[in-house]
Amino acid sequence: MAARRRAVRGAEHRRAGLGGCADLLGDIWADLGGDRRHHDEYFVSNGGMYAHVTLQMLIHLNGFFSVAWAAVWVSLYGFKYRFWKTDLLSTFLNPVLFAIWLLIEPLRLWFGMSGNLSEKVANLAAFFLLTVFPQLFAHLVLLASPQLLMPFEIIAGVIMLVILTLEAVFSFSATKTLINKSTAQFHLQHDQDGGVEPAS
Repeated sequence: MAARRRAVRGAEHRRAGLGGCADLLGDIWADLGGDRRHHDEYFVSNGGMYAHVTLQMLIHLNGFFSVAWAAVWVSLYGFKYRFWKTDLLSTFLNPVLFAIWLLIEPLRLWFGMSGNLSEKVANLAAFFLLTVFPQLFAHLVLLASPQLLMPFEIIAGVIMLVILTLEAVFSFSATKTLINKSTAQFHLQHDQDGGVEPAS
């Protein structure tokens, strides 16, 4: 019986030693810039990764598709406005909208990717707002001048609108989920710290 107790105590000490080593390695990894979930106050999930997989796939697809769309749009712009008769408003409005889209798009995609992977509510909210305006608005206006559109522009514009709409829907859902989870995490930590005052 005594031998069995000594064996149990030895196993417990080994487990404690392994757990301590694992915690130490985890702290070193976090200090080196790895997993910051236990140190970063903006990382709202301590229980695992809650990144939205579908949203992340859409952001990656959007990045590659935006590069191709921008290159083709610039090429077609030079051709159309050299050989086609266009009204004065479209001649100046379309390039301005394209320039706004081109400046905002890299920042918007970075907000979406970093906010989704790092579970940062502020970044995801910024991604949602920039998706709705000005990006969706810019594409809607660019598609509103059918006399200047080629078949490729119509097809690519519709695809871009679908991607942006899906990103807006999924980013709104992911932001709402992170806010609810962060609120629940706060209340749980408050209760664990003894923040519940006894009734008088």
